[in-house]
Amino acid sequence: MGVWTKFVWLTTMIAMVVSIGFCTEAEAQMASQKSQFSLQECIDAALNNNATVITKQNQIKTAKWNVWEAWGNVLPSIGTSARYNYSKSNRQVLIDAGDSTYVGTDPGTKTYNTGLGVDFTIFDAGATWLNIRNANLSKSSAERDYDATVAEIAYSTKIAYYNLLTAQMLRTVQMEALKRSKKQLEVVSSRYDLGSASLSEKLKAEVNVARDSLTLLQRENDIKVAEFNLNVLMDRDVSMPIQPSDKLEPVTLQMTLDQYLSESLAQNPALEKLRLDLAAAKNSVWLARQIWLPRVTGSLSWGWSYPDGGDWFSYDSEHRTYSFGIGISYSLFDAFRKKTAPAKAKLNAMSLAESVDQQRNSLQAQVREAYLDFEKSNLQLEVAQLAERSAEEDFRLQQERYRLGASSILELLDSQVSLTDAQYSRVLALFELNRAAASIVRSLGQK
Repeated sequence: MGVWTKFVWLTTMIAMVVSIGFCTEAEAQMASQKSQFSLQECIDAALNNNATVITKQNQIKTAKWNVWEAWGNVLPSIGTSARYNYSKSNRQVLIDAGDSTYVGTDPGTKTYNTGLGVDFTIFDAGATWLNIRNANLSKSSAERDYDATVAEIAYSTKIAYYNLLTAQMLRTVQMEALKRSKKQLEVVSSRYDLGSASLSEKLKAEVNVARDSLTLLQRENDIKVAEFNLNVLMDRDVSMPIQPSDKLEPVTLQMTLDQYLSESLAQNPALEKLRLDLAAAKNSVWLARQIWLPRVTGSLSWGWSYPDGGDWFSYDSEHRTYSFGIGISYSLFDAFRKKTAPAKAKLNAMSLAESVDQQRNSLQAQVREAYLDFEKSNLQLEVAQLAERSAEEDFRLQQERYRLGASSILELLDSQVSLTDAQYSRVLALFELNRAAASIVRSLGQK
């Protein structure tokens, strides 16, 4: 390959790398500026960026390492050592050099020691295995705690998403109401110019337009607040707009109340976490009682030493040593720990047992309330839809009566307000229906 060819090849590769970098940066910028989101995308973003979720994930990892550590206590501890020692004194010593002995300076003594030791537990009243069980229970508890956190964040994101959809739908309703008010003002103004309507009627129509305009401004502010809350959950810039791609529509339930109660008691992660914590607390009661029993340990060691000029690699079977030992230890007095440790462990287990019962009752109440709210909201939605159709018909009738002079402006304005209220009620009933369904899903520990 010539110099020119190498130069062209290198330039091309650099250009490709720079191009890929710009594309990646552009894609990231586009992703950050994305404004349209589905409900699932919002939930995923909230879960990926939430600090609490990350903390719970790290707690699971820590609990897994604790399991490894607990199992490590089953295995013996093995250690090795190597030591070099040199000693010398300043006093005169007798030195034997062949057939003659004379007084001279101490030349010093060098000693090399090498050894391998094994320490292990023979009997600890089952404390090692109880610790292993506790570590496994703690890991499972951390996993259920993570699931409960995910379900709560998903629920909060759903409610924020539904609030935004509701705010947008209410704005649409109010825009239609303002359009009707302006049209009505045009009619009244024309009648006033022709002398068939009074100034009072015109002023009432103008007040109605002003009131609807103010309400529309409030609906616009509600949308901004809803976007702010959803952006906070998603960990985005709170000033960024969000356009939901999903719609707020009627939903249905797939099971009966009794089935939801049964499933929630079996699947709710918060309740399951408390059950696991209670099992670990009961296990800790047995673990605390082991302090009343002795502990038996054993040790094995093997080593060799080579004095006077040898080194670590100068193995000599004459200088090797073996040892085996068994030890029994028992604490005669430990500042009342034998009494306090089991008592505190038992009290902790009793407290957790009460917490499990309270959480079970609270969960059942939550499911019953959500189910009843769903049924009530479902009925409210049906009533609101009927009321909206009735209000539409009444408004058209009052418009015709007012045109013919058979009704007053007050009756027309009242029918217009009734129509707007009925449309508001339909939207709010739709929100409550979805909120109740989301609450039931949360009780099952699902997203």
